Amino acid sequence: MEKPTFKSKWANWKLIALVIILVAVFIKFFLMGDGDENAPVTVEMDLGKVAMRNEQEVEAVLGKGKLDSYYKDDKAGCEKCPKMVYKEGKIEIIFINEIADRIMINNLSDFDFEDRVILGLLDLKNNIKPVLDTDEVKRWDNYEKYSQIAAFSKIDKIEYILIKCKTL
Repeated sequence: MEKPTFKSKWANWKLIALVIILVAVFIKFFLMGDGDENAPVTVEMDLGKVAMRNEQEVEAVLGKGKLDSYYKDDKAGCEKCPKMVYKEGKIEIIFINEIADRIMINNLSDFDFEDRVILGLLDLKNNIKPVLDTDEVKRWDNYEKYSQIAAFSKIDKIEYILIKCKTL
């Protein structure tokens, strides 16, 4: 009986390594999904409790706000609408006709720029496809009772979300 040579041992190990790599590739691409669609999503702000509410109702949900500036928009009929900041600048709200109409949520760079994540941050359940979907912007028009919801990205992460409740 011949003693196995170094060459034949090495060939066996190369074959075993190749089989392991092929199995790993098969598992990655054919058995594993892109992510768990049912995984819980963090809610940054319950949009239903804030949107189209007056300052006192918003304050009851988000805490005391600070007047940042005044907003003017002739199209929206807004001459001197207050822009309030909540949660140390994380949430900015412009009150048009005395209701929370334009809402911006900032500092969201910990979250992936995906439809389900964006809507989940606002506690919106219907995973509707956006009307505009690029690498930088995702926009939903007339999503439920809101005029427009837009999310802006920076390197595959959410930079901020802008919600226009009634006015455009």
